[in-house]
Amino acid sequence: MKKQIPVILLAVTGTALAFGLYSSNEKNKHLQSEIARAKAPVIDVAPEQNPIPAAEPAATQPEPTLQTLEVAPQAVETTEEPSATAHRMMSSVSKMMDNPTMNKVMAASQRGAVGALYADLIEYLNLNSEETTYFMDLLMTRQMKQVDMAMKMMGGNLSEDEKRALAEEVKLTSGTVKAEMEKFLNNPADVAEWEFYEKTMGERMMLSQMDQKLAGSGAALADGTYRQLLGMMHDERENFTFTSNLSDDKNMDMSAQRFSQENLQNHFNDQEQLSAAILAKAETMLTPEQYAAFADSLKTTAEMQKAQLEMAAQLFGGKGK
Repeated sequence: MKKQIPVILLAVTGTALAFGLYSSNEKNKHLQSEIARAKAPVIDVAPEQNPIPAAEPAATQPEPTLQTLEVAPQAVETTEEPSATAHRMMSSVSKMMDNPTMNKVMAASQRGAVGALYADLIEYLNLNSEETTYFMDLLMTRQMKQVDMAMKMMGGNLSEDEKRALAEEVKLTSGTVKAEMEKFLNNPADVAEWEFYEKTMGERMMLSQMDQKLAGSGAALADGTYRQLLGMMHDERENFTFTSNLSDDKNMDMSAQRFSQENLQNHFNDQEQLSAAILAKAETMLTPEQYAAFADSLKTTAEMQKAQLEMAAQLFGGKGK
């Protein structure tokens, strides 16, 4: 059983896709409006007959889209720090979620991403259509609570107490979903597989990149080797003593202090040491061709996760502190 999408990217990617789709739709509406105006008949009016233009009603002003949010900072010179500009834009994007259409787009985007993420597990569990729908409903309950927290965080106006309250809501929802999932699966072995599947999302993403590099080469990983690598990487991460573990999905602390520049750098240093230990063990398990693909994929994944954490630091106000 192999997986191809990283869980660490799910909320960010799903959100980006949702905003992209919403903005694309808004742009299409705007273009259609422009085309309609261009096709309208032109009526010559004598200068003395020109009416005074009526003021545009405020209600007809277009809603902000992702394009307008992106262009606005470039249109006006500013002395704001990059982090201040980022927070201002994130606040504007967060307000877009008040739009019912945006909420529907977001939910559809997230459900599609979650469905792709868990497709292999659904197949492994041999769920029928009705069971798959319920399984997805449980996962979406948790996912949308996490998205709700992320969007409110993006607003940038929450107190530390409000942030902790949101984190507690997410934790409570996750616990409820876990209890319901255990009842639904009704099998200790299946529950254990589901839990292991979720714990190894990052490793599965990295190995899926490796699989793509080896596709058609005759050096693709056998299922047994894949599982051994997956287990080894998971065990190394679980047994590693982090100075600053920003990848712990059970830690709901979203404070600026946790995402400070010092903690970021400590985490990156930790990840380098962990990667070195994983590479050393992987070399004894793989052929030279497989190992080269493994090392390259591990490096690419680390760079991507670094960029994501730096983005998170800007979002939660910790970058540079």
